[in-house]
Amino acid sequence: MKMLSKLVFVTAAGLAATTFAVADASAQFYKGKKIELFLAGGSKGSYNRHSRVLQKYLTKHIAGNPEISITPMPGAGGIKAANYLYNAATRDGTAIGTLLKTIAINEAIGRRGVKYKTEKFGWIVSSGPVDSVLALWTATSPAKTLDGVFKKQVLLGSTGKGSATFIEPTIMNALIGTKFKIITGYKGLGKVHLAVERGEVQGRFASWESLKCCKKKWLSEKKVVVLMQSGLVRNKDLPKVPRVIEFAKNDADREFLKFVAAGSTLGRIYVTPPAIPKAAMSALRAGFWSALKDPEYLATTKKRGLEVAPISG
Repeated sequence: MKMLSKLVFVTAAGLAATTFAVADASAQFYKGKKIELFLAGGSKGSYNRHSRVLQKYLTKHIAGNPEISITPMPGAGGIKAANYLYNAATRDGTAIGTLLKTIAINEAIGRRGVKYKTEKFGWIVSSGPVDSVLALWTATSPAKTLDGVFKKQVLLGSTGKGSATFIEPTIMNALIGTKFKIITGYKGLGKVHLAVERGEVQGRFASWESLKCCKKKWLSEKKVVVLMQSGLVRNKDLPKVPRVIEFAKNDADREFLKFVAAGSTLGRIYVTPPAIPKAAMSALRAGFWSALKDPEYLATTKKRGLEVAPISG
């Protein structure tokens, strides 16, 4: 499928230089400068947790040791941050962002409000996959099995129509026959989780890591049942949970579902506005890669239950 090939090619090409050494011209590009990192998620989401932990290691490993500030910019399912980074942020190398995995999907399907071209962002690195899972609250969900989600309507909470919490279950309804009713308007995944506990909705299709990291009791006390997962491959934690693409009814649907799943596998991407200085991009790629491999950083993320599996192309 052309969309899938394009997404993989553009991302791989952008990330391929990540392991390159910093050229002499880039070594001091950021000396005395400050980098602002814009987050497509909210201040309590997984993107914020990852970036806050990574923050000091970026200062340590980016040549010139720039100060890193973090600015959450949630809204429109990640489209607000992507639009800002593409159209309004400075292009001198001092503005970067971590965008949601749905940026290419939103552009491909012509989502209202999209004002960017995915392939024109400057690709720094992916820190690892962002696998979503269908998790249903056992006390309230009318469906508690795979068979059930194809027969009974289940209410899912969503952070917005541009987010994976809306896009992926909507696509599942259309292509594999699930019967989800999606309730939007929750300000961040934390609010969705609260709605699940209150009985306002009966589940969510969202980050696996957010359960593993921050809702451990949901899992240990079997308050939720995990029935499906996104991604091109099964998450190592969930070898027996089927992927959405395994339910494709024909080749055309399977190819589109692979395109959607590629976003999960590419995961938590860090990008720049288009056309920043080459010296800045070289320093960013090398610095991010070194930071994501820092032993102290990896020990901290492991302790906090944050998944890190950098992709360099």
